[in-house]
Amino acid sequence: MLACMTSTDPATLAPRRLPNETPQTLHRGPYTIIKELGSGLHGRVLLAFDDRLQRDVAVKLPAALTVDALTSDRVNVDELEQQVKSIVAECNAMRRVQHPNVLQIDRLVSGKKLDCDYVAMLTEFAPNGDMFDLLEVAGALPEPLVKVYACQLLRALEACHANGVVHRDVKPENLLLDANYQLKLADFGVAATAPAGEDATDVFSRDESGTALYMAPEVRSRRLYRGTPVDVWSAGVVLFILMTGLPPFNAAQKGDAWYDDLLAGDLEQFWATQPDEVLQAMTPGAQDLISSMFVKPDQRITVSEALQHPWLRGADCVDSSLVFHVEAAIAASKLEAA
Repeated sequence: MLACMTSTDPATLAPRRLPNETPQTLHRGPYTIIKELGSGLHGRVLLAFDDRLQRDVAVKLPAALTVDALTSDRVNVDELEQQVKSIVAECNAMRRVQHPNVLQIDRLVSGKKLDCDYVAMLTEFAPNGDMFDLLEVAGALPEPLVKVYACQLLRALEACHANGVVHRDVKPENLLLDANYQLKLADFGVAATAPAGEDATDVFSRDESGTALYMAPEVRSRRLYRGTPVDVWSAGVVLFILMTGLPPFNAAQKGDAWYDDLLAGDLEQFWATQPDEVLQAMTPGAQDLISSMFVKPDQRITVSEALQHPWLRGADCVDSSLVFHVEAAIAASKLEAA
């Protein structure tokens, strides 16, 4: 007989709810599934309409529950149990961080499939996709726009670290864009957390979590590493890509010449051998900030220090005209390609 979770498992079946909120069953409740937005190792994200709130929401379901599986009589129970635990852990990490540049949770809802309990996480919906989508249509972004997004990303990470959360998977695909193109840090599926009430200063890990191209070198060492500098390195990779439309190295592994330069601490060689299009796009201020993010973890700048960097001085972190600037960047890219 397949074992399912029981109601006595508080770690997976005791999600927080809003006051006076009763559990809802996703496939019977007031949610109309519109389409799938994406999927990952532990979950798939759907766009749904919340009839009660009269607005779109994003719904993260365990990956074992495809839309078809909701009406099927078969489901991989072992996978479902593990994915539920992952979603609950992600929810707990996200609930710690209340910040305008961090995706906010609406609620956790419960469901049942073949006598197996599961949860789904409802979050605000970001209708303009993610930063990767934007880069695909706009290419490298103008420097003023990069400064805004750099500021928003660093502020999001600063809030995470202050509340005991290390994201560990910062990349363009996890930077969502709301209706006004404001950045929303999302997908805390591999986040590491400090004990409640503590900041992330003493969060250490040993596991290799994240996405290869954006991983700090110490993550690959299989040795104990401090968490917060890992997010800074990843943010540096993101800023490099936003400025140039290209990654800083071909592969985050030994044998890649540019990556080897960074491992050796040879920033001068790293920059000197970059292609012309990178050097033309990269202003001295941006280069200096990114350099401070691409050093050994004990020398690496913190997110709070990065926000004080001269290159970001005067940057408007809450740019009310982002829609205009982003649409202008997209239009300019299309005109150039025509």
